[in-house]
Amino acid sequence: TEPGVLFTDGEADRGDGLEALAEDGSPSALDSALEGYMGVLDHGVFNTPVGMSESGTAAPGETYEFSFVASPGAYLSFATMSVQTNDLFYAPDGAGIPLFDADLRAVRGDITDQISLWDAGTEVNQAPGEGADQGARQAAPNTGADEGGVVQIVNDGFTYPDTADAIRVTITIDEQ
Repeated sequence: TEPGVLFTDGEADRGDGLEALAEDGSPSALDSALEGYMGVLDHGVFNTPVGMSESGTAAPGETYEFSFVASPGAYLSFATMSVQTNDLFYAPDGAGIPLFDADLRAVRGDITDQISLWDAGTEVNQAPGEGADQGARQAAPNTGADEGGVVQIVNDGFTYPDTADAIRVTITIDEQ
């Protein structure tokens, strides 16, 4: 119910685990940090593709799925690593996505247009899919050069796919 739970646009990473998620795909520290945040009603980790028995990267055509209960005034906030990058992640803006409209109707359907590719500002970016310090190729977690930047929409001169070509986010309602 509070904005800026995971990050604030234009400010440095808070050191609560967003860096580990964005650079190395490790969500544990960020999930643990949410325990202490005022206004966080529910939190967790989505890391096992639907139909799989172990955590891992969702390949093209695979999905992650999670459930939550929401009431008016609630927002959806999440972050997921962009694997072939140094410290980029997909997420809604720092405020999150309102889950109810002005008429108190639950938001449903495709909300991908509210998701962006963000730069955590924690590691110098290398060409996507080529950098030696990117998750899939690095020698060990957290091995790239420190950027000392701020969280912001990615703007590093490299070319990335449109968000809708990389991720799709849909809210379905279980009418019980």
